[in-house]
Amino acid sequence: MIVVVIGPTGIGKTRLGVALAKHFDTDVISGDSVQVYRGLDIGSAKVTEAEMDGVTHHLIDVLEPTEDFSVALYQTMVRAKIKDLEDAGKLPLIVGGTGLYIKSVLFDYNFTDTRRDPEEEQKYDHLDNQQLHELLQERDPKAAQSIHPNNRKRVLHAITRSDKNMVSANTNKDVPVYDFVILGLTMERQKLYRMLDERVDAMLQDGLIDEVRGLYDRGVRTNATKSISYRELYRHFDGEWTLEHAIAKIKQHNRNLARKQYTFFRNQFPIRWIQVDADDFDQTIDRAIAIVEAEMNR
Repeated sequence: MIVVVIGPTGIGKTRLGVALAKHFDTDVISGDSVQVYRGLDIGSAKVTEAEMDGVTHHLIDVLEPTEDFSVALYQTMVRAKIKDLEDAGKLPLIVGGTGLYIKSVLFDYNFTDTRRDPEEEQKYDHLDNQQLHELLQERDPKAAQSIHPNNRKRVLHAITRSDKNMVSANTNKDVPVYDFVILGLTMERQKLYRMLDERVDAMLQDGLIDEVRGLYDRGVRTNATKSISYRELYRHFDGEWTLEHAIAKIKQHNRNLARKQYTFFRNQFPIRWIQVDADDFDQTIDRAIAIVEAEMNR
């Protein structure tokens, strides 16, 4: 069996994942499409060494921001890691908020024959991930519902129609390839939004602007830097936005992402929802452990 912890950005997935890994004596596999990149630390809310608390985390800092990453590569890497953990007698545990990437592992997605048309895609280089996804929503709402905004390649495929297979991914995409239990974290929406705004303020205090400036000065302009926090500050450094406006947009886009994540999770996964009490997170941990233990004993 595989245990998966999902939920919107900033709700406490990392903390729960570490607690579960300690309780079940296992590792954490990241389910985040940005934390794979070295140097994108503060803006991606990457788990720190202190937060890991001795628990091994996989798929963190495995690529340079200039390297290509995709849902297909993620699927390959995570399935290999799942096998390693199972061979070692450990419970595979995936923790993250990038829904499509996680679904590609759990279900029978096939990413063969995914041809691209780079010249056609170049016309959309000026659009960030959110704007590109909004364009897809206008052109093909059904496809947009099944594609996460951060999966830029797949959004481009759907828009350009250069890859007909990728739009539907696979006729067996609803067929699971593992036994799994998915724990979904949720909380009252306005409280979550306040927490997200506070987290952005904390990122700024921790040096977010310097981190992004370093990437900008190196000329790094890839899919990695089109993720939230990076793309808004790039527009500030380009002279398009004031710093205050860029920060406001980061907060707005985080709230938008949380809404989209909830929609994707509810439409795509069978989930055991856990109401998070930020003031008594131990209660969340105890509930999650009880659910997993019950599933393992079935």
